[in-house]
Amino acid sequence: MTTPTQDPNITPPGTPLHRSRWHRFSPSMGWRAFWSEIVIVVLGVVIALAANEAVQDWTWNNKVADAETRLQGDIAWAFLWAAEKSASQPCIDAQLAAMARNVLESGDELKPMPVVTGMQFVVRMPNRPYRFPVWDALLADGTASHFSTQRQALFGRISDGMATSRTFEMETRRIGGNLLLMRDPIALDPVVRADLLTNINNLRSLTAIEGLQSKQRMRVIADAGIAPPDEMVERFLNADGKNPSGADFSGMPHFCITKGLPVGDWRDYQKLPAINIFYPGAGVAK
Repeated sequence: MTTPTQDPNITPPGTPLHRSRWHRFSPSMGWRAFWSEIVIVVLGVVIALAANEAVQDWTWNNKVADAETRLQGDIAWAFLWAAEKSASQPCIDAQLAAMARNVLESGDELKPMPVVTGMQFVVRMPNRPYRFPVWDALLADGTASHFSTQRQALFGRISDGMATSRTFEMETRRIGGNLLLMRDPIALDPVVRADLLTNINNLRSLTAIEGLQSKQRMRVIADAGIAPPDEMVERFLNADGKNPSGADFSGMPHFCITKGLPVGDWRDYQKLPAINIFYPGAGVAK
């Protein structure tokens, strides 16, 4: 029996047609429709991300604007307390100089220094908390990082200065407490005399440094255009003593004037050169 010859050009029944690898994965709706779907999905994702970023930017901008408003109160107090410290420094130094003379001129027994009853001090100095709480809160919740670099440097400089003032305040209180010993007619020997003079001179040095740093802080705030009005500063310093001294009004200038002690001009900070809050040679931040 003769076997029929198979035509090589005829595909046997049931044999699948050969398809290229590319056509094997061809979508049922066709490539044009497929890529159209991909483009639509990608555009949707991009638009959604852009919209989300825009909402976040808007939210942070609002938070920064609100934070700037809340910072104004702390900045005003930072300036007022610095003005008080600057104006009081000559008066404090004069009190300490008189105490040093008393130690040197007393014989074997110290001539007692007068003490203010109720407050219990022999040298009067400002007593302020030197806090900058709003900026601390903004750092904690992440809002501070959305301020401009210049504003972050400005408020960081003020915050650091207030922290330094708190440290100085604790040390001045400690030394002032030691000097309370001078209210009593204690026996003076070379050791006691030297110890009293050491405390007095340490306090003079601390208050001189803090007086300068207070002027520098005021200059930074004023250069940024966020200092409180002069009328507010004068009212807080309360030189005429019309308002009771305490948290809202200073008692230092009036005390010094009534005791015949010198009082500095709080505007002396304007005599300092402009202070760069970034680095030397970068230009003054405005």
